[in-house]
Amino acid sequence: MTQTKREPHVGQVIAAKPWTVTPEMLANYRSGLDVQPSGHIPQMLANAAETTLLFSQQKGHLWLRQEWEFHQPLAAGIDYLVEGKVTDIYPRRDRTILLTETNLYDADGQVVSVQRHHQSFLLDNPPTGEVQLRSPAEKEGATRSAAEIVHELGSIERTVSLEMCGQFFYGSRNYHSDREASKELGFSDVVVGGRMSMGYVGELLDSALGDRWATTGRLLVKFTNVLWPGEMIRVTAGVTRGVDPERESLAARVEKSDGTVVLVAEGSVAKA
Repeated sequence: MTQTKREPHVGQVIAAKPWTVTPEMLANYRSGLDVQPSGHIPQMLANAAETTLLFSQQKGHLWLRQEWEFHQPLAAGIDYLVEGKVTDIYPRRDRTILLTETNLYDADGQVVSVQRHHQSFLLDNPPTGEVQLRSPAEKEGATRSAAEIVHELGSIERTVSLEMCGQFFYGSRNYHSDREASKELGFSDVVVGGRMSMGYVGELLDSALGDRWATTGRLLVKFTNVLWPGEMIRVTAGVTRGVDPERESLAARVEKSDGTVVLVAEGSVAKA
């Protein structure tokens, strides 16, 4: 693997920056997901506060996992502070995983949310043509049955269009919104952003759990297969059997109409 001193490295501190939830940001988020405005700010919107950090070799770049800890509800118009760092770089199969942590603070220095982002890169053998993706049947979560739901929290069905992708990402040209940009990174079509599929899970948890989710929620999201524009998905979430007497266990899943799993998530929230 060839790197320069400018490549991400463990211990790297990402420059702190201010961040605010704006009306435009909210409008793009909701119209991109095709969800109606509600009385809350989506907790998953905090992912937009993250400073993007990438290796220079980006062909085949995909999201692997996203961890969340929520401590306060997000609010519009508030001046937040974002701090981040690289906590690990580790191998996984033929990929190199870049793990960054992003902390969001309010004006009093209190933690609002913590997110840990695992991104995967093909550094050792960069593709020269189209990226060869693993068969969905071989992926994590493909053969494992879904966790037993004891109480359903809701479901969403959507067909994610290319236009929705463009709206969600504010019209910026990248491999989540533009076919040519996606082909430059070795993909046959636009890759629907993990932020979008994860956002649908957030919509269900925000709506069903309210402030409990915003102040005590924990979630591990595992991205298992690429979602392409025009594919229909079904998003489900529910309470599962847990062992912690003080917390409710949660599970969520995004599946295509053919049963291919796009993501699986597991987490918990403080009991009411």
